[in-house]
Amino acid sequence: MSERYHPAECPHAADCLLIGMSGLDQARSTARFVSQDPVPGTFFTGVATISVAVRDVSVNGAQIEHAQPVRPAMQGRLTIGDLSASTTVMWTRLTGPGRYRSGLRIEERLDIVAAAIRELLARGVVRKGEDTLRRREQARVERENRRAILNGVTPKQAGPSLAEVHRIRDAREWMLMFPEDAIKWYNRARVTATEDHLRTAGSGRANREDVLAVWEYLARSVDIADVVRALE
Repeated sequence: MSERYHPAECPHAADCLLIGMSGLDQARSTARFVSQDPVPGTFFTGVATISVAVRDVSVNGAQIEHAQPVRPAMQGRLTIGDLSASTTVMWTRLTGPGRYRSGLRIEERLDIVAAAIRELLARGVVRKGEDTLRRREQARVERENRRAILNGVTPKQAGPSLAEVHRIRDAREWMLMFPEDAIKWYNRARVTATEDHLRTAGSGRANREDVLAVWEYLARSVDIADVVRALE
């Protein structure tokens, strides 16, 4: 979130929490859904309709291939099946003669995008992609441990374990797909959270609402400070 909301301060509490769960700071831990055969779609720029092949999609972005060039910051409407969403081109590159690949940021409400992805999943059009973020995190930890051993230092566990990071990020991915349940878990946590819990939940890049919802969903089995670290 660019702003922090408390349900009592917003007349539409569900909408307020959805704003946080679709924020750009969450892109790094958002599940992507891919298809063996690229999904056909269109990208309407306001002047022309470009035929595209969607390589992957998430609740806040998509990667497309197309024959007509676009430019960064260009806005348009991406249509995939039942989903029609406002988007912004974040990057684009030439991949071959007359072929481009571009990354789009989806500007639509999270619940609308999540419902469309669930429909694509149910029809077998897409499947959950490999979690490259986890592989990168695991590789980073392994590199640091090897470096520590070479320097004669016994590696020490700092922050959440890799297994806990996986659990925490899995929980948030699930909540991105089912925001109504995320609101329930946040409200449950907020009722009994101490001031220390609230202060810790709001101490990192991750937003307090997201941290509290994940912490409660995991039955508070992970230290709330570790939830903050895992979502950064």
